[in-house]
Amino acid sequence: MKNVAMIILILLISVASSHPEEATGVVTRIIGGATFEVSSLGCVRLADVMSANPNSQAGLNAREFTRDNLMGTQVFLDIDNKTGQDTGGCWMCVVYKANANGTANLNKNFNKMYVDAGYGMRRDDPQTEFDPMSW
Repeated sequence: MKNVAMIILILLISVASSHPEEATGVVTRIIGGATFEVSSLGCVRLADVMSANPNSQAGLNAREFTRDNLMGTQVFLDIDNKTGQDTGGCWMCVVYKANANGTANLNKNFNKMYVDAGYGMRRDDPQTEFDPMSW
């Protein structure tokens, strides 16, 4: 019985640690392709995504893609509960775009959209809670 209780506890903790609505806000500034500011939180960086140098042409193209897709839009954030912020103070997140009715659209994972559009690469960082291969 003790083992069953322990398994249930582990399952509940793993489900509770990842939630796409930990924070929400409007994108107010694009810093780079994978980094931007959200009204309620501050600096956000796409978790488990490697991006081009922001000063390169590829980086400028990535920034434009992010601006075209996120600037002024509502987003929902799944904040990494293991690392929290990177060394630059940006929150590591999986970012979801909002539906027209203001709810989270779990089919619009911006981290995945960014990678699929060719502006970044998935990087499974073992220090984060996320598994980018499941996107």
